[in-house]
Order: sequence, then structure tokens, then C-alpha cells
Amino acid sequence: MIVLGFLMAASICVEGHNYYNNRVSISIQTFYNELTPYGEWIYTPQYGYAWSPYLDYNEDFQPYATRGNWVYTDLGWTWVSEYRWGWATFHYGRWFFDDYFGWMWIPGYEWAPAWVTWGSYNDYWAWAPLGPNMNAGIYYSWHPPAFWWTFVPFRHFCAPNWRAFIYDRPVQVNNITYINNYYYGSDDRHNTWTWDYGPRVPDVERHTRTKVQKNTLVDADKPGAVNVQANQVKVYRPGVSKTTDEVRPANYRTVGQSKVNARTTDQNKVYARTTDQTKINTHATEQNRVNVQTTDQRKVNSHTEPVNQRKTETTPRQYGKTNVQPNASGQNTHGKVNTSVQTRQTEKTTPPAKTTTESRTNTAPKSTPKPSPHTAPPKAKNK
Repeated sequence: MIVLGFLMAASICVEGHNYYNNRVSISIQTFYNELTPYGEWIYTPQYGYAWSPYLDYNEDFQPYATRGNWVYTDLGWTWVSEYRWGWATFHYGRWFFDDYFGWMWIPGYEWAPAWVTWGSYNDYWAWAPLGPNMNAGIYYSWHPPAFWWTFVPFRHFCAPNWRAFIYDRPVQVNNITYINNYYYGSDDRHNTWTWDYGPRVPDVERHTRTKVQKNTLVDADKPGAVNVQANQVKVYRPGVSKTTDEVRPANYRTVGQSKVNARTTDQNKVYARTTDQTKINTHATEQNRVNVQTTDQRKVNSHTEPVNQRKTETTPRQYGKTNVQPNASGQNTHGKVNTSVQTRQTEKTTPPAKTTTESRTNTAPKSTPKPSPHTAPPKAKNK
């Protein structure tokens, strides 16, 4: 069994070596240059220059879990990333998590399908990125923190929507069973490396009840997103040479400078929000003043209109059988008769009748006396 194992490892090593691009060689400076448009380089005291990616707003990023999926190739389970910078950060170097900056990447010299450690937990496959200075090996297993792990059910491991089934509840890291299927590689530059091969294909096929498609790795000519087409995984994977020349990113910041700038940026955002709120309040105040002036004008108009109406109307308007008369304040009172006003209006429109003494004393009129027959008639006046 031991001899058979060495023969299988040797055959895999030869197969992987045949697909490795030894014609192209880059340096760490290439990482500095190519990744600058997609993130920020920060100098850390512990690990030197580390790279922090620019992410979309509220994007819950995690290495080997966001915008990508696993594809089986002749070198094992290979992470295919949708990011344009994924060719470097998921196949070279290491990831670590900073409490202030979040996930950060450290460049490395060795290429691999994915620098992760594999395991199983109940009915889940699990994987987590290797941390700084951590390597895979038979006698050593990397024990990352619990939140570094990604858990997916066995039956959904190869599903296109596998992210919908990620296990996001607390996990006891000590209960994770590590999968020690290692690949050993080397090249003509006397570089050797080891990575975790991942779950065995027969085990995956048994749980998913589907045939696992094997893809072939093909070298790309330039950096970019990993492309999968016609059972081929096209990825840019040049060799990285180790030089003694001092290289550094063209633009970088220290940890202290980044934190100060971040606080200044946050403060500027607060000032900007305060200024915008002040402008809104000022506009609202001016609008309120306009509304008050408009309301006052409406009150003046409403007060003037009944007065003018009272001057022009001489006859009370009729609504059914009830007179609607303006009251003393100039307002109309519906359903009630204002007798005092009605009397005044009647006096203005109807002339007063002439009264006599007889009418005031309620006595009968005196009769005119008849002339006496013995009395001579009155003489006529001479003309």
C-alpha cells in the first residue's frame, strides 16, 4: 500500500508538472503592480506588505467562499474565482484576518489550486484558508478560527447554488475531522510544495449522486479572471522568482497612516452629513416662512371678503325657509335668524308708516256733525 501510494503521488506530480507554465516567470513586484487597481497595499509590522481588496458596499467577503466555486481538475479541487484579481490571491500567498482592515492577502512564491485546509463536520465538507507561514503536510494540520471555515452539506457541494446551503451556526472547531489528502509538487527550479488535495472524488460522487467532471488546467497568457470552458480551466499561473532586489508597491500606507486616514474620512463624512442637514433645515425654515405669509394673506382675504359682501347685499338670501343673515362680526349664520339685523335691514328697505292720534289711543274717529236746518249755510266768498 505504501509503494502504491508513492507511485500514485509520483504520477500526479508528473501530470501536474506537465501543465505548469515554466516559460513565464514573474517577481513579487508583478503582484504589487497588478493588484494596485483593485485594492490597497498596507505595510504591516508582522507580515510586511499586505493587500486589502476594494469590495462592493456591504459585501460579506470571505476567501474561497465569495464569488467563486470549486472545480475538479487534474491537480485536485481548484478554486475558480470571478474576481479579476483572483488568479493571484487564491493561488499564491496566504490570507489572514485583521480586526480593523478585515481580510488581507500576503504574496507568495508557490502556485496551488487553492491554499486551504480541508475537513468534514457531521454531514458537511469544510475548508478554510491557510494563514501566514502555514503549510500543509502529513504531520501538521492548520487549525484556523471557527469563523474562517466554510461548511456546505455533502449533497450540495457541487451544486451551482451551494452558497444557499452554507452552515452559519456555531461550530466546535475541535470536532472538525481534517482531510489529509496531500499533493506533492516540484519544478525544474528545485521548488517543492505541498497542498491539500481535498475530498476524494468517489466520496463526493456517493454523497451528491452525480458524476464529477474532471477538467484540464490550461495556462493563460495574461492576468485576469479564471475561465472555465469546454472542460478546461484557463488560469494565469507563472513561476515566481526569488530576487534579492528590494521591491515594494508604488503606493502604500502604513497601518497607523491608514487608521488615521480612515478616521479623517469618517469625520469628513460626518461633516458632510451635517452640512447637508443644515441646508435642508434652512430650506425648510424659508419654506415655513413662505407658508406663514401665505396663511396670513389668506386670513386677511377671508376677513375682507365678508365685509364687502355685507355692503353689497341688501336682501337676505333664502335657504329653504330660513334666512341666512350676517352676524355682527360679518360671518354668516346658517339655520338661525338674526332678528336685530333683520329689523335694521327692514327699516332700511321699507319706509315707516305714518301714525295718527286715533291709532295711538285706539279710539273710534269722531263723526262729522250734520248742519242744522236752522242754521244758514255759509256764505260764499267774493271772488
